Amino acid sequence: MSNLLKNSITMGKPTAWRTHESNFYPSLDGKVTPGCINISPAWFQQGREVCPVNVNGGLQSECRNMASPMSGILISAALRVMHPDLYWAGIITQVRLGEWATWYQLHDMCYHLKHCTSVFNVVAVICNHRSPPHRDPKCRPEAFDVMTTAGIYHPVIMDFMNIGIKFLYDSGSMLASSCRLVRHHMHVEEGSWIVTAWYM
Repeated sequence: MSNLLKNSITMGKPTAWRTHESNFYPSLDGKVTPGCINISPAWFQQGREVCPVNVNGGLQSECRNMASPMSGILISAALRVMHPDLYWAGIITQVRLGEWATWYQLHDMCYHLKHCTSVFNVVAVICNHRSPPHRDPKCRPEAFDVMTTAGIYHPVIMDFMNIGIKFLYDSGSMLASSCRLVRHHMHVEEGSWIVTAWYM
């Protein structure tokens, strides 16, 4: 997966901050490759922009390992408690995508949907990334994003700026919010850390 993460970094306009090289920093121990990728069983079918990376068979197994079944189950269980309506909307979406893929005989997509353990449609894997203050305008206002973090780094604060709340965002933390409505950011300058952001 490190090649995929490395290739996700862009050198174009700094306004594309999610993948711009200026927002990534190297891992001190070299164990985490900086980058930002989205993993989804049906990215294009959900009406998202075209993904520049072609996911082939070898990479799909790597992606499944990174977004492990246990992670998907834990995130889904947390959402079931936090936002039951969104949980059921995710289940219905997965079922409908599966029916659509079956109808059009998209066997690879059917396979990945059957093995997807999360009610979320997408997981973003973000490594060693500085996050400036932002909202996520493509998210629905009523939808939650659930973000988890892992790694070795100095304590980080997740700042939900427009509602005046700050959280200690230590390794192993899980936070959820409407990222379209809540302006948020975190500042990390060194260490090795991985954030998974689950969204629909």
